[in-house]
Amino acid sequence: MNEKIAKLSNLGIYRNTKEIVLGGLSYQIKEILITAPLIAGLNVYLVGGTGEGKTQLANGLAGLFGDSYCYAEGRPDFESSELLKHMNLGKLKQATSDRELVELTENVNKALYYVDELNRCPPIIQNYFLNFFDGKFVHNGKVYRLGKKGYSVGYASANLGDGEFVGTQDSDRALKDRMHLIVKIDDPLFCTTEDDDGVIFEGKKDPRAVAPLEGTNCLEDILSLHEMFKARPVPTILPCLGIYFHKGLDYVENTARHSKRVLDQVWPNHQSIRQDTDESKIMPLSKRSILATMALTQALEMIAEAKGHHVQDSGKLFLDALRFTVPYSGVLSPAYVMNEKAGDAYAAFDDVMAKTREDLFNGEKKQEIEAAIALIEMKVKTEAKKLAEKICPTAGQGRWSPVRRYLEALAERTPDDQVLSLEQIKEQLGK
Repeated sequence: MNEKIAKLSNLGIYRNTKEIVLGGLSYQIKEILITAPLIAGLNVYLVGGTGEGKTQLANGLAGLFGDSYCYAEGRPDFESSELLKHMNLGKLKQATSDRELVELTENVNKALYYVDELNRCPPIIQNYFLNFFDGKFVHNGKVYRLGKKGYSVGYASANLGDGEFVGTQDSDRALKDRMHLIVKIDDPLFCTTEDDDGVIFEGKKDPRAVAPLEGTNCLEDILSLHEMFKARPVPTILPCLGIYFHKGLDYVENTARHSKRVLDQVWPNHQSIRQDTDESKIMPLSKRSILATMALTQALEMIAEAKGHHVQDSGKLFLDALRFTVPYSGVLSPAYVMNEKAGDAYAAFDDVMAKTREDLFNGEKKQEIEAAIALIEMKVKTEAKKLAEKICPTAGQGRWSPVRRYLEALAERTPDDQVLSLEQIKEQLGK
């Protein structure tokens, strides 16, 4: 595994050695934008100003996939079906069914789908790509899987300017939700270092992006790493955090049904929504977004292990990984981002996350959640339920009540109820 991950991280022509700390460990941006998504099979949406390396990254990706990729440039009249028009014409007459006809479309079996400048397509055309980024193709009402050995991944790019998608169309939340990571590639947090810039300026005389390199194909390594990724167990803390961001973040204190989703179109302007908390700043995350962040977390764990490190706290890594899935996903209130954070989506995200981090790490919630999970695994159901009550004393209300209900349900799924003394429990938890 280690050699394959190192090879994947070092190959290609895209250069970005900027490092960022996630979960207490340092990662290069290239590992986050390329290595981790390819291991986990996650789609990536790269946004930012023109000429900042998005096309170069795309060409580097193409080299990693050899001939198993499709590349398209967005335009107003583009249709996603164009990606599949590469037919095996020599066998076309042999097709006797829709399935055989689709199978003759060689691009159905490609593993990478890249759409450059996706936002140059109007929304109705962008929506054609929903299925592609979900790894499927619909033909005559039938669904066909894309990819090689069940694996496909999508990348797309878009240009930003003045806080908007330049001169064209923004992407709706449904499409953004399919693009699991959305990263502003030229943000100071993620852009190339001065040394990277120097190497680029010293070595290039042609402003055009370098074509995909031959001899860098590592598709079989990618498929192998993806199988290893799928075999990894999910850290027990991650479903709890996922439930908090999916259900707990939906909580509104002063409305009849305590739900942002119920308010729907009037959020965040409803008179009952508190303006002094994050009730008016962020919608709950979708299941897809949470699963994407969980997958990114585990892929980053694999990269850390390949470099000889061990992730001590998967929960902290998950919270840090949200930086790559949330800020441009459409869940932050646009008015809040523009009016209070001058259009800085990452500053808005950090502000919203501050309360959650405080609850988890400055209080005792994270320790209580982890202890409750440990007790459930020890089959000490009764004590686990008592600890779940401490996480949210009122089961029916509060942003942490969904986590409590999950832990209680998890305890009920445990077949036995072992009775241990307080000293025995402390001893077991101490281990």
